[in-house]
Amino acid sequence: MGLELYSEIEELFLDKEAANMLWGSFLDIAKELNIKNLLDIGCGGGDFCLMAKEAGIDVKGVDLSLAQVKKATKKGCNCENINICEMNEKFEAASAIFDVINYMDKNELKKFFSCVEKVVEKYFIFDVNTFYAMDELAIGNLKAEDDKKFATLFSEFEDNKLITEITLFEKKENNSYIKKQKSITQYYYSLEDIEKLINMKLKNMIPISLYGSKEAEKLILVFEK
Repeated sequence: MGLELYSEIEELFLDKEAANMLWGSFLDIAKELNIKNLLDIGCGGGDFCLMAKEAGIDVKGVDLSLAQVKKATKKGCNCENINICEMNEKFEAASAIFDVINYMDKNELKKFFSCVEKVVEKYFIFDVNTFYAMDELAIGNLKAEDDKKFATLFSEFEDNKLITEITLFEKKENNSYIKKQKSITQYYYSLEDIEKLINMKLKNMIPISLYGSKEAEKLILVFEK
């Protein structure tokens, strides 16, 4: 899967300052809502899990990527490699941070929302990318490297789909390189699109700019049962 490959290079491309700003915004919302028990869906490497845990929130992370779950677990996050549609536990609230929603097509997203509604008692907090972010900021080429990896991302946006080609060259002990290549797709959703797919009610919408752009790159949405 493309997302599994992306998990191998995520740290090369992750803007920690922007990430901390977004995680901090989610944490502020959780505090304002007095959330004590949280399911972090698509927990990734576990950074937000740990941030929420340090703030006194009882948090569990889930992710479909086994590689990401292993990273999160090593950091001390209570994280499990499971699809939320297979979960029977109940949580006061759930979060989905950094494009989790945008990686699903409409059929997948409708099913995902119904599964979230079964495990959540009060709130679901998540972010979505704006049209501006996908149409202007995300397109083009990016490259990054360290002493063991060289990776490129090439993205094109058309028909409300952002398709990113991932190429990774990984250095081996004999100084040869292994090439890996996959693509991932993100889908643009307007607020109207989302409200048609979810049965919860919109409580709050918070535009946020993480990179100093002239327009918001993300919307943080708070839905309530």
